[in-house]
Amino acid sequence: MSDAAAQFWNRRYSAHSACWGEDGSPTLQAALRHFPASGRALEIGYGYGRDLLLLARRGLEVVGIDPAGEGRRMAEERLAVRRLAATLMTADFVEADLPVAAFDAVLSHRTLHLMTEPGMAERFVRKLAAVARPGAIACIGTRDLRDLDPGRMTGHAHGPGVYEYADRPGHVISYWDDERFRSSFGADFDILSLERAEEQEASDNPVPCHLTIMVARRK
Repeated sequence: MSDAAAQFWNRRYSAHSACWGEDGSPTLQAALRHFPASGRALEIGYGYGRDLLLLARRGLEVVGIDPAGEGRRMAEERLAVRRLAATLMTADFVEADLPVAAFDAVLSHRTLHLMTEPGMAERFVRKLAAVARPGAIACIGTRDLRDLDPGRMTGHAHGPGVYEYADRPGHVISYWDDERFRSSFGADFDILSLERAEEQEASDNPVPCHLTIMVARRK
């Protein structure tokens, strides 16, 4: 994820604070049904920390990675108030120096659809496979094709499933469907379920955001 993206999220958190509320995300709710009760968990794109809190409260040893420094500040405050602990990194997941086969559980909510540059989604999958131990559970929630409105997009795709909003230049989304999950993750993960979910896009734009949540086990 680019420096420009990190700056965008810093501005967004500064302006709108907890823009998805304080409750756990739909991806976390799915994860809590599958994650182990102990071990090491990685959250990719922890934002301002709403899911980190519940992972840490569960008793997992939590590592979070996110490019936005303002989000990290907010997450650290939330953890401190609740006397919970997590190791937080300010970095791009696909570029970060993370230990191989180190995590028993991996969570990522609404980050994968931001992997829009050519080859970036493939690098995300390879990195995920590298850091997850055999048998680890990964829960990945991302926007799906139900959210794609061709009338709002520019006339050409930036890549498979990747579109730019005509009225929001530079705002590019990579939309996923079940087949894309299977073809992208199937070599390294056994997909246990592909679940549908919905939450509001954000507090300042309370329209439905449709998600597919993959629950998968590292082979």
